[in-house]
Amino acid sequence: MGLVITSRRTTHTEGDMELEEMFDSSVRSAGDFAGVFEYDGETGYFYLYDMSREESQRVLAAIRVVGTKPDFDQDSIEIKWDKAERRVGLFIRGALWAALTQRPVPASEETMRPARSRRSLKR
Repeated sequence: MGLVITSRRTTHTEGDMELEEMFDSSVRSAGDFAGVFEYDGETGYFYLYDMSREESQRVLAAIRVVGTKPDFDQDSIEIKWDKAERRVGLFIRGALWAALTQRPVPASEETMRPARSRRSLKR
C-alpha cells in the first residue's frame, strides 16, 4: 500500500542552520485513507491521502499548519481518526490543530445564505 512509516524524525543542516524534519501518519482501518503530517524543515502540512491512487495523486486535501520553525517536536504530534473513521485530526500537545474528512461535508443552510449588507442588518 505504500505509506508504511508512521513516524519519522530526521535532522539535516542547511548552511549553518540545523533543520528538523517531522513525519507522522495514521491509516484508516480499511486501509483506504490516511492522515499525514509532514514538516520539511521550513513548512508543515496536514494531508488527507487516498491510498488507492497512484503515489503522485494521493493528496485529496491539505492544510498548512506551520510556516516557520515550530514550537513543538515529533513527540508532540498525534494523528487520530474519529470513531466512525470519517474525520482525521492532527493533534499537537493533545490539542486539535487541524481536521480533514474523507468525503465532502454538505454545507448547512446557514452557510449557503447570501451575506447581508450593513444596511439590512440595521433594520
